[in-house]
Amino acid sequence: MKGKKRIIILAVLGALSFAASFLVSGWLSGEKAGPGLQPTTAQAQQGLLEVGEVPTPASVQPVTISMKERELDRLAKELRLKIGAYNAKQRELEKQQKRIHLAEELLAKQAKELEALRMQLMAPLTRLREAKADLENSRVLVAKLEKANLKHTAAIYDKMDTASGSEILVGMCKNKQEDDVVKILFYMSERAAAKLLGEMPDKDIAAELCQKLKKIQEEG
Repeated sequence: MKGKKRIIILAVLGALSFAASFLVSGWLSGEKAGPGLQPTTAQAQQGLLEVGEVPTPASVQPVTISMKERELDRLAKELRLKIGAYNAKQRELEKQQKRIHLAEELLAKQAKELEALRMQLMAPLTRLREAKADLENSRVLVAKLEKANLKHTAAIYDKMDTASGSEILVGMCKNKQEDDVVKILFYMSERAAAKLLGEMPDKDIAAELCQKLKKIQEEG
């Protein structure tokens, strides 16, 4: 019985020894295999890329550089467009400034011309105002309240002797009452007033009274 066990143990040990020697020889033969039996690094990387493995940094670098170049080109184009728009705006502002400058020069020139014209018209306007003031001062105005009394007084002079009436009116003129005399003559009949003026010995007074008759005016 003991002999059989020993034989079995020896057989098992022999089998294990054979298997171990076989594995060792196979491993050694794999290490000594030639270059043609193992794939190269490039072939391995190509295989990995073909089966969808993660690419190595060497394969990613050209793609990244290309994307950066396109981004820089785009930014450069945008910058050129902005610079062009800025230059166009600057030119437009310069044109506007020139137009404003020309308009200011034209306005200044017109202002000078208007001032010169005003100075030229100043003297005639002054004379016109003075003449208007003289006319206002020389105008004989008959007030509404004195109109009835003047008509009554003029009626008396109409019936008065021409020599006596003219003498009285001349005396009033010498006492600086020319306006009152003119008012009386204005409301007298034309025939009687003409006789009184013709009877006056001082023809200068008669002429002045005739001029004032042209400027008499009723109030209202």
